[in-house]
Amino acid sequence: MKSILKKGFTLIEMLIAIAVVAIILTIGLPSFKAMFDGNKLKGGADALYFMLSLTKTESIKRNADIYLRVTVGSNWCVGVNEIDATCDCNSTPSTCTIASINSSNYEGLMLSSTYVAPVFDRVRGAFNESDKLFILESDSNTSVQLRINILGSVRMCGVNGVLGLYACP
Repeated sequence: MKSILKKGFTLIEMLIAIAVVAIILTIGLPSFKAMFDGNKLKGGADALYFMLSLTKTESIKRNADIYLRVTVGSNWCVGVNEIDATCDCNSTPSTCTIASINSSNYEGLMLSSTYVAPVFDRVRGAFNESDKLFILESDSNTSVQLRINILGSVRMCGVNGVLGLYACP
């Protein structure tokens, strides 16, 4: 008598495979979400850091006071303008003459700031509001602080040392 070879999966084998995949996804998805939030936060903080560093350089290069326009919240933006701080950094295209960054590229991040009317000085790139900060926060409640000292240097730190950044004091 010939033996019959079976090819394929049985229903029980397929159900076990689906259950194993579901368990692995259940365990792994929160880690992926945290990783994506962290990458988005790091990207937004880096972009803001480099824009603020550029602003100091521009104030010295142009020999002009450079103003920051800061709009906080979930629909945040930061604009850099030479004339005054009344530019609209959320419009398309931005009316800020030097640079602008906004939340459209970094959805899920919220910006808060203690700056009132920040200005970089024309002579040395000095900054007028040195004791204040920007806080960029992600959906997963991790945050990065950016501070500008009196000399106009920008410093970035991670709250509780997140993202491998120096821990904020």
